[in-house]
Amino acid sequence: MKRLFLLLAGWLLLSGARAAVPLAKDDLVLFYGGGMVERLLESGHFEAHLHLAQPDLRLRVRSLAWTGDEVGHRLRPEGYVEHLKSLLAKWPANVVVLGYGMNESFAGRAGLAAFRTQYEAFLREVARLHPQAKLVLLSPVAVQPDGPRNADLVLYSEAIADLARSRGALFVDLFTASRVASEKSAAPLTTQGIHLTDAGCQEVGRIIARALVGEPAAARVPTWRVDDVAQAAAQKARAVADIVRPKNGVVYYGVRKRPEEYAAEMPRYHQLIEQADQILHDLVSKPSAHFADFPAPSLPPLPEGQSKPDRFGGGVVKAPAEQQKEFKIADGYSLNLFASEVDFPDLKSPVQMAFDARGRLWVVTMPSFPHTVPGAPPRDKILILEDTNRDGKADKCTVFAEGFDALDGVAFHERGVIVSAQPRLLLLRDRDGDGRADSQMELLRGVDVTDSHHGGMVATDPLGHVLFCDGVFHRSQFETPFGVVRGIDSTTYRLDPVTGRVTAEWQSMTPNPWKISFDRYGNIFQRYGGGHVLEGLPLTWTPLGAYHTYGHGTVVNYGKGSALSVISSPNFPAEYQQGVASATLLGNYFVSLSKARSDDGPIIGTDRLDLVTSTNAAFRPVDCEFGFDGALYISDFSSRIIGHAQHPMRDPQWNHEKGRIWRVVHNGKPVVTDWPDIEGATVPQSLALLAHPQNLVRHHARIRLRGLGGAVVPALDAWTAALDRTQSSFGQSALEGLWVLHGHGEVRPTLLGELLHSADPLLRVAAVQLIRFQAERLPEALAWLTSAAQDPHPRVRMAVVSVVAHLRQRQPQFETALAKLNTTTPPVQQMLADLKLGTKPLKGRSVPVLEVAPETKVNQWLFLGESSVTEPGAVPTSTDPKKAKAPPVKARTYRTFVESEAAQTALLSVKHGFLDISANGVQLLTADSQWSSEQQVQVELQRGLNNIEIVFRRAKAAMPPVFLYDPLGQPLAGARLATDEAGLKNFAAAWDKAHAADANALRVQAVPNLMQFAPRELRAKPGQPVRLIFENPDLMQHNFVLVAAGADDEVGRLADEMATRLDALAKHYLPDSKKILHATPLVNPNGRAELNFTAPMQPGRYPYLCTFPGHWRIMRGVLLVAESVDEFLAKNPETAPKLTEWKLADLADDLKRVGTHRNFARGQQTFTALA
Repeated sequence: MKRLFLLLAGWLLLSGARAAVPLAKDDLVLFYGGGMVERLLESGHFEAHLHLAQPDLRLRVRSLAWTGDEVGHRLRPEGYVEHLKSLLAKWPANVVVLGYGMNESFAGRAGLAAFRTQYEAFLREVARLHPQAKLVLLSPVAVQPDGPRNADLVLYSEAIADLARSRGALFVDLFTASRVASEKSAAPLTTQGIHLTDAGCQEVGRIIARALVGEPAAARVPTWRVDDVAQAAAQKARAVADIVRPKNGVVYYGVRKRPEEYAAEMPRYHQLIEQADQILHDLVSKPSAHFADFPAPSLPPLPEGQSKPDRFGGGVVKAPAEQQKEFKIADGYSLNLFASEVDFPDLKSPVQMAFDARGRLWVVTMPSFPHTVPGAPPRDKILILEDTNRDGKADKCTVFAEGFDALDGVAFHERGVIVSAQPRLLLLRDRDGDGRADSQMELLRGVDVTDSHHGGMVATDPLGHVLFCDGVFHRSQFETPFGVVRGIDSTTYRLDPVTGRVTAEWQSMTPNPWKISFDRYGNIFQRYGGGHVLEGLPLTWTPLGAYHTYGHGTVVNYGKGSALSVISSPNFPAEYQQGVASATLLGNYFVSLSKARSDDGPIIGTDRLDLVTSTNAAFRPVDCEFGFDGALYISDFSSRIIGHAQHPMRDPQWNHEKGRIWRVVHNGKPVVTDWPDIEGATVPQSLALLAHPQNLVRHHARIRLRGLGGAVVPALDAWTAALDRTQSSFGQSALEGLWVLHGHGEVRPTLLGELLHSADPLLRVAAVQLIRFQAERLPEALAWLTSAAQDPHPRVRMAVVSVVAHLRQRQPQFETALAKLNTTTPPVQQMLADLKLGTKPLKGRSVPVLEVAPETKVNQWLFLGESSVTEPGAVPTSTDPKKAKAPPVKARTYRTFVESEAAQTALLSVKHGFLDISANGVQLLTADSQWSSEQQVQVELQRGLNNIEIVFRRAKAAMPPVFLYDPLGQPLAGARLATDEAGLKNFAAAWDKAHAADANALRVQAVPNLMQFAPRELRAKPGQPVRLIFENPDLMQHNFVLVAAGADDEVGRLADEMATRLDALAKHYLPDSKKILHATPLVNPNGRAELNFTAPMQPGRYPYLCTFPGHWRIMRGVLLVAESVDEFLAKNPETAPKLTEWKLADLADDLKRVGTHRNFARGQQTFTALA
């Protein structure tokens, strides 16, 4: 490694001795890369050094960098390619700088070959797009502090250096340079090891500029001017970023594109860039000038847009007093105006609200909605409204922060105020207590901005994590210290601000997630724009591209909206506590309350009460929140129109000047006017508040206790130890204590074990959920989950499946906790079905292909017929037979062939949302989305003849066009497709001849990455000779085991028990059981095995499964044996298996033996065999 450092550093120093990249006047330098490049250019210091070193050249710097990009995986919104082509036409590059390698390096040594291949393909694309451009390749920076990750980064840096040599390109060794610089720097150069800080941007920017211009020119830079010039460069970089990833791209170029709006607004973005460039060049050329001397780029107002009548009509934004008269208020409640634009002109288009620890109402305003007109100053603000005399009306307004565009969320954390400002999550602080933010730090970037009303609002949970979301049409990429996390369409995420880890909580076909709220047990509720309030527990974690069906997990659904708040109020009726308040803002206009129950597992809303109703469509209740006084506060966006899918973005009917906050109280109980002082509370006072009945009080008490630091822990332990176990309040207080302790990095197994045995099932659920976040530090975790899997309450069992779904991604042994899961209820059955989707992404790599050659269209297809099928994921969730059946849809199957002279990677693209794609019998993609239709799949072609098959569901009469091409969109080299029907028939005949020996065999495969068999049903007649071929294209070993009817669970458990035996692997995890009818040995990746047997004489369903430990629970299917399948199914309708209601006492002896048979030698043997 030392040799490599010296080699790379020596090359860098040598290249820096001259102008390594000769630059001419007006040259355009174009960057590609990921988050490092984004941050670098946003800082402005690279450009400052570049321009000041050669001030007469008036260079232009542009960037197509995108957070989360890898050289071979660049996820983009649908329709983006056309926009990208227009940018490339506008920016002909003279120098191209590539900054890749950091994100790819998480694949380690195993991913190095693929990285080189993908980088080489991209270099060919760069050569095609920029044929005369000089090329610069950057290595990734070093991870700080030094650790194991740097060994991988050395390998990737060396690969980039080799590629640069082969292309005659300049290589800039940022790895070595950043490592050396970090040892000398007083300030850290990165956060979380990988994200450049301001100091890091300054240092790395200087290094790159020096490499480009050479040491003599770099030495001439007047260092006292760098920071000032950097401000001008940063201003220009922001303008470039705004057009590269414009907000509401769905309207500009996406699935809802309106060409007239693109034509009207996109030139304005370019004009702003040109103005910013002019300021930068003028500043550089005038040594006595300062950035502050120049006005910010601006443009005249955009001409008034077209107006489109609202389909619901009738909306009139009236004066607050007149509007109030129109409300119908539920009996026993009263409403008053808390604040409006009349008294507080900054209160324009309010969105999310949140109460701080002092009882002040924070409001996010979004007069920019849908987003700021390019050329106008951004006007979104965060306001603090304060009721100083506590009379129910605001009398003070403070602007905490301003100057945002598309600001949509605010939440509180011990580190400061979390703000959602698309495309970032920010941390703002008020250090001097004047009510205004005086520091800003980026927590995360990469949230997509494709549609500003398709996801928003943020929340902090009881553990101190941040929850945020994406809506449909979105494509997000987040760079984390653990690798890139991606999201497609409606996804809710969790960010741990301490570690930087981002995880997807769930994915849903329900569109447009917004407000998140928590009940006292930590259950997550989320409001979706389509109208649904969903709860998180039934929404099992699934891999990227696998979505829960529309509306799954619904608590209530009263109509479109974004508002939600769990009811926790000393003023509102007791029967509604821990229910949900929500609001509807399109078509109907009301705020409602609902009770909540969870007797059957999922939380269901009941007893709806419409609290506030209006017939005026200008009443737009976008958020609601309970205050310390117990009142319900309602954020009213106050606009005649509300959706820019239905209206032009610049429709004059938009309201950008008005906004109201309404306040509702229950007349039967007093409001609170003397609430706790949490902000200045001592440790004992804060601990006492953990027992407070109001969610808001406990929420801020937790924040206070986390913020006080580790000194809290001994006091907290003493407090929990002193709790009276006989009191009904014990469970809630213990839970609160465990949450706070977790925030301090502490676990308390004894206290958690007490909660797991609570009489309250909701507390048991909360305890199980906490295991998810502490499993690595809890030796008892697996045993506890195994025990909870037989809990009598279905919600506890649901929680176990949820936790296992998360844990098994990195700790697959936790699947064994489901061995004796009680699955008698439909919600648990559905969650188990979700697990069958596996842990690997269903969506593979994708790159924007700019030019797909017309001749790559696959024109010849065999039509294999039409059938009625049940779509994937359509699993019964109801005991009602009428509701338990998913309606079948029409499916059309097509096949074609490709003859290839050599093995090669091809890209297949097609535009359709519901389909299955397979090649040579290996399933490559299953897609079921009404929102996303652009599919791009990598097909690994074998040498010789290849078979490609596509099943289109919900397809119209004409087959959608399919294209097959190389990574640059061109025809495949050395590949031949049929050009006419005769050629297609010849290919089909050749295929059939080559596979004639297998023509009558039953074939089954292990689906790569999904832990599934395909197909899941085979058919045979009684006594029929059967030849069965089992193929394993997966990356892990599998077997095929056919068992007696009803014996799958029994055989699977016996296989799990074998895992403790030294001879298990040698026996291929096949237990000694007479109920195993036929079985293959373990089949290695890309292997194949055959079975020849006679089908059973007795008609029935004979399960088959993989008995590798843990696999059998989700990797299973059935051999249906019958003379007439239709007659058999009519007489034997499929029913849920009969399962045992396990009790904890039944497992007492088993639990005592957990862990007693662990053996290092056995584990080593297994992993050696699998390596």
